[in-house]
Amino acid sequence: MNELQKKLMGQRIKQCRTEMNLSQEGLAERLGMKRTNIANYEAGRVVPPGNVILELANILGVTTDYLLGRTDTPDKKVDPLYSSLRQIQRARKKLPTQKERERMDRMLEMIKLSFVDAFNEEDDEDDDL
Repeated sequence: MNELQKKLMGQRIKQCRTEMNLSQEGLAERLGMKRTNIANYEAGRVVPPGNVILELANILGVTTDYLLGRTDTPDKKVDPLYSSLRQIQRARKKLPTQKERERMDRMLEMIKLSFVDAFNEEDDEDDDL
């Protein structure tokens, strides 16, 4: 990250923090760190670690991409692409792998075979009546 990008990130953190009427101390408390860390981030002297960037975005109600300067859209709800990508990612995680599908198919076949035998036995007993 170059100096210009660090400064932009710091400005955005400060702007979002002040819009929420949060002091540096208040933000630091929410992050479980010292006020000087926030001051260093806002001045662009230090780049926050990834987990802190994520937590900052959650606290400040913006996207990590906004804090990083990758987009000028701060609100997650305003950026439809962000929402669509998140939905696709969630759906993809729910899809079974090829191996899981094969295992489910085998289990289904075993269940079908078990019920076929059970129904055949039941039909034979009905014939005796």
